[in-house]
Amino acid sequence: MLSPEPSLYGISRENSSRSGKQLWGKNQFNSTFPLSLCLYMRDQGIGPVAVAYDDGRVSAQAGLWEMADVVGDTADVPYYHFEASFGPYAAYSRNETDHIDIVVEARGRHLRPLEVKLTVVPDKGTSNQPEADWAPEMVMRPVSSAHAMMGIARRLLEEAHDETRIEAISFLRAAYNRVSSWDNTAEVLRHGSALADALGAVLDLSAEIQSPFLVQPIWRTQGQSLKLKTQCFDVFVWSDLAVMAIPLQEHRKSADSDVTRWLREIARHVRSLYDILQTGDYDYSGIYKGMPHGGQTDKSFALPGRKSMSYLRHERLLRPILDKSVLDVLVGEGGADSLKPERRFDAAVKAHMV
Repeated sequence: MLSPEPSLYGISRENSSRSGKQLWGKNQFNSTFPLSLCLYMRDQGIGPVAVAYDDGRVSAQAGLWEMADVVGDTADVPYYHFEASFGPYAAYSRNETDHIDIVVEARGRHLRPLEVKLTVVPDKGTSNQPEADWAPEMVMRPVSSAHAMMGIARRLLEEAHDETRIEAISFLRAAYNRVSSWDNTAEVLRHGSALADALGAVLDLSAEIQSPFLVQPIWRTQGQSLKLKTQCFDVFVWSDLAVMAIPLQEHRKSADSDVTRWLREIARHVRSLYDILQTGDYDYSGIYKGMPHGGQTDKSFALPGRKSMSYLRHERLLRPILDKSVLDVLVGEGGADSLKPERRFDAAVKAHMV
């Protein structure tokens, strides 16, 4: 008789492009475990903490979405594609867009792209602060920023009232037409205020069409050790609009007199949104993998814990909703033995389950 394969709660050959040994690899477990955690919370009727844009700011709030709004309702028999292309966005890009972490399919159609950020609380920078101020670091990939933007662009095109779309185009055009060369750092800096104002106006117009996008499971440890806190796991879910708003909010706090990552991201969003809304497509490679402006293009931006706290502050960040014993439900058939403790999370799980 064959031995049962290591498993994660809710993920099977029937509903996912990964199963068995494919759940546990170094660059696989950090996506498969978060999905398993989300599926468990959905089945237990536990909603995520939403991080959404409202009234000009990004903040955390419970009750905005159910977990089924994120990973799909069981009645729709969802299928999960890992490291895949989100079909509905293909028409918007003039060149191939990099894969997103998870694509949720339901009833034969692509429902939602999800970026996944599995993060530990506290990060190194907040670990020496009072426990109430512990927070995770977040690093945003260019492909994540691009997918957030395409989500808003698609809904402005397909779901928004004509007046809303026309108004958004008007705001974007006023800033877009000021810039004759998007690779000219001095020019982008000179028109930075106009670009920021245009993006801010579009964000405000789009508040009603934001959608769950970035899944951020947190796991809480005892300081910088591998020992898990008793109340350990939870999931925060950022909207696509919230992801776009972070560079704007951080730019407005900054006193830098150069093109920072924040301003570069604002310029990318304004340029891309206007191109899609006016012509139907945009240059993904040239914009989100280009426009370096003195910085590297491997990431869009990073938020250390001392900055992410202002967006994630919520009682469930301090006291996550799930006990560490949930690992005994999520990780089945000796799955922890398949982990190689090269990553901090893998090592913490392995240490807990030995």
